Amino acid sequence: MPLYNCEGTLQQTLDSINCQAFKNYELVLVDGGSNDDTQYIISNFKKTGKVSIQFISEPDKGIYDAMNKGIDMASGQWLYFMGGDDTFNSSAVLDQVYQAIQNEPADLIYGNVTGATSKTKYADDTINKVLSRGIHHQGIFYKRGIFNYTGKYNIKFKVAADYHLTLKAFCNPVFKTRYINLDIARFGEAGLSSSSYDYRFFSYHYKFLSTHKALGNINDTATCLQQSIYCCLWLVKEKQSITFAWLNILYYITGLNGLSIPFRFKTFLRMMYWSLKK
Repeated sequence: MPLYNCEGTLQQTLDSINCQAFKNYELVLVDGGSNDDTQYIISNFKKTGKVSIQFISEPDKGIYDAMNKGIDMASGQWLYFMGGDDTFNSSAVLDQVYQAIQNEPADLIYGNVTGATSKTKYADDTINKVLSRGIHHQGIFYKRGIFNYTGKYNIKFKVAADYHLTLKAFCNPVFKTRYINLDIARFGEAGLSSSSYDYRFFSYHYKFLSTHKALGNINDTATCLQQSIYCCLWLVKEKQSITFAWLNILYYITGLNGLSIPFRFKTFLRMMYWSLKK
């Protein structure tokens, strides 16, 4: 669990973990140096002595840096990431996931999540949904060996590094991924990923799917391409990750992807304009 100033929601999250019927787990808490009562809540929780807990509190470079630290600290064979404002859907979730893993082994197993405030349910039950729109990490359980292939979270992607890592697992034929129709968690909607958009990652989204030969698994490649091009233009306009945006846009305007010659030329000029504009 990556944490930072979570005093308002953390106790509820910890209670949802503590009440799980399945008990063979450890809890790894990585705090970014909270200045509220987060550490006090954790200290009291540790006194219960009901679960194995690892805890550190130190400055970090954001949520994915904290999650990477957690990967290094964890000793279990399966990893699951939840925030300080997320809760399990019921006390039976971990037991049900464990049974699913025993019945049909997989490297990545995932189910449904629901927004805690909006009540919107996300069931990414097709490969098209997973590759096209993203998938919430609160619904995913990763076998540790996945990280030996994919590496850890790319902290250059400030909001969508979890989606990036998940895509690497889904697009690698060496891994077996499996969907189960189980409501895993309710996720807090006040966090960074709910209020921000990762233009850097999504400028690269189409290129990633293309280079991993996964475009054939999504229904609307044209929209994916247009979104990636828009994100490239946004990045140069905002003077963010300009080199990265250019590498992506050059891939799009020179590739075999159905873009017309006038559109390619116009896009190149727009990139030049926003790159040079002060």
